[in-house]
Amino acid sequence: MVNLGLNTWLWANKFEKKHLFCIDKAYELGAEAIDFSVNDPFGFPTKDVAQRVKQYDMEVIVTTAMPADCNAISPDPEEREKALDYMKKLLDIAGELGSGIVGGVNYVGSGYHTGKPRTQQEIEWDVEYLRAASEYASQYGVDIALEAVKRFETHFVNTAAQAMELIRLADRPNLKVHLDTFHMNIEEADFAEAIESCGEKLAYMHLIDSNRGAPGMGHVPWVEVFRALKKIGYEGVGCIETFNPETLEETCSLTYLNRKFADTPEELAKQGLTYLKAVRTMVYGA
Repeated sequence: MVNLGLNTWLWANKFEKKHLFCIDKAYELGAEAIDFSVNDPFGFPTKDVAQRVKQYDMEVIVTTAMPADCNAISPDPEEREKALDYMKKLLDIAGELGSGIVGGVNYVGSGYHTGKPRTQQEIEWDVEYLRAASEYASQYGVDIALEAVKRFETHFVNTAAQAMELIRLADRPNLKVHLDTFHMNIEEADFAEAIESCGEKLAYMHLIDSNRGAPGMGHVPWVEVFRALKKIGYEGVGCIETFNPETLEETCSLTYLNRKFADTPEELAKQGLTYLKAVRTMVYGA
């Protein structure tokens, strides 16, 4: 059974103390899990979040989009070192929040492109980084899940197959896969095939429709997605990752989303969770 939750991007692109209210909101809206999108780990209010989230029965996930200068495949060794420092801080946060997963674009600087296909040197740099990060993660019992994202965000990992290839090369048991249905709609030929190819290595799902609205607003084949998750015995979390319609001017450059699907974050969350819970019941039964 998939536990369904919400990503804090619904309210904030940079989570600060003033956004603690969204933890309460997520629970009130029926979330079974909450995904903290931590895009500034050095300024994240970890202690306040830990205190607030422990009041609720919600599974905790930590995800990120690494900034361009924290780049594990950069020719600049200082940027590669910054990537590892950034990741270690994320893992410290996950350890304190009791999250078993750090997902997202955590293996490369988000938005970094060379204008060429990925190289063997980039793969070797990333494998070295992933091995160091996974060793650090082991002290907390945390899995690092690599999110395959669309080609416009990176040239490095766009598909489940590419994520699995990196995991095989790095050869560490706590390296896993994070899939996102929005990105899959662009990069994968078949939703079910991509999910099934990951098998037990699939650790986390972002659930978002083809147009980046809440599930049910686009053409992602949700029954097919849930049937594939059921087939591989997936028992993890799937969180809705769409964005605050009240702050489009602020976040458009980050998300490429420039139109509203609802007036408020709460409206998006309620509609998405209601839809996904109905699909889950259809596939798994009551």
